[in-house]
Amino acid sequence: MTLQKALLNLHAREDWGVILDHIRVELETAMLDFQTPELLDNPQKLARLAGEISAFDRLLRVFSHAEEK
Repeated sequence: MTLQKALLNLHAREDWGVILDHIRVELETAMLDFQTPELLDNPQKLARLAGEISAFDRLLRVFSHAEEK
């Protein structure tokens, strides 16, 4: 089975939307965390947060691309 087929199978589940919504909420929360003053003074925390945002964004793009096919 390919990743594409697996994602299409997951998309067919009625609870798939809940998973995508959770990832979107986590992405939005991480983006809001950039406004936290404590993080602005700590480059390591900013780098970790940027990595999380990138990962959530990538997941949503991969999952959305699978839905289009």
